[in-house]
Amino acid sequence: MTAGLHRTARDGVVALFDAGWTHPTIPVYWRANDAEPLPDPHTAQVFLRNEVEFGRELVLAYGSGRLANERALFGSALVRVYAARWTLSEDTALDLMSDALACFRGRRTVDTLGNTLSFIGEGSGFDVDPTEDGNWFVRGAMMVFEYRFIG
Repeated sequence: MTAGLHRTARDGVVALFDAGWTHPTIPVYWRANDAEPLPDPHTAQVFLRNEVEFGRELVLAYGSGRLANERALFGSALVRVYAARWTLSEDTALDLMSDALACFRGRRTVDTLGNTLSFIGEGSGFDVDPTEDGNWFVRGAMMVFEYRFIG
């Protein structure tokens, strides 16, 4: 099966994150390989759980016929950092969240199909409410993106 629009966009977001992530010893789970139940804080004192969400699609320019229009698919990369409460502080979660968002900020890439993935617009759209989920400090934010394609 050929990868569809949404999977292609998601894979581009994940690749961009992987290329910029500077903490290879910290586990990063994406929605596609989610860690359920959460890892044991005795063995993983900090980890990230990321996901890609999709929003509206917009026609930017009309082409010459069906599936020949320039379009933009909007979405967001959500980053949540879990830091073990018994050994780490919320500061660890906040610092790692900053590093994770820096993987996207101001980035624009072109894939092999000529489609453009861009994080050069607005920054974080919301912050995940700070919470303590049992053994974890949890902090998160999102970065919005635009994926331009012909379709």
